[in-house]
Amino acid sequence: MKIFRGLCTSLILMLCSGLSSMAYANPLTPQQVERFIAAMPELVALGEKYQDARRRHIDPTRPLSSSLAQMQGKGPEYADLSQLAARHGFDNVEQFADVGDRTTQAYMSSSINMSPKELDALYQQGVANIKKDNALSAEQKELILGRMEKSHQRNVEARKKAEQDRAALQPHMEALKKLFE
Repeated sequence: MKIFRGLCTSLILMLCSGLSSMAYANPLTPQQVERFIAAMPELVALGEKYQDARRRHIDPTRPLSSSLAQMQGKGPEYADLSQLAARHGFDNVEQFADVGDRTTQAYMSSSINMSPKELDALYQQGVANIKKDNALSAEQKELILGRMEKSHQRNVEARKKAEQDRAALQPHMEALKKLFE
């Protein structure tokens, strides 16, 4: 049970704030977020159209951008996404994917009802739980704690980077809530 709690703590931290580690040159604008929201029904339809049984390795912190990278700039799916991006006022499909990933990251970060101090306390509690768990070997503890520390650091960085995009989301929080919940 203690292992489970420690792992749950780690997973909560990863899922709640395990956002991208990219640095952003400029904050998102409310207009970019609005255009992304408007494109979502078409994006969902394209996802259904091109869904197949192939296993894809999508980066959960950058789902749209990593999907595009796998397309390597070609194919009917890429062409349809490019047209979708153009119809919604994006310079190109890569910009659309970046705005979508950042919107998602900032929304998820904004949706966490915990302060950075509370998240850090949760992380510290998880570390303490792992350290005192007698069912784990020293090697297991070291492995789990190492992963937790790396994840926590990525989460802290990601929350800071998402901070600059939060203002652009404010006028659209109700629409985003409907999309993501």
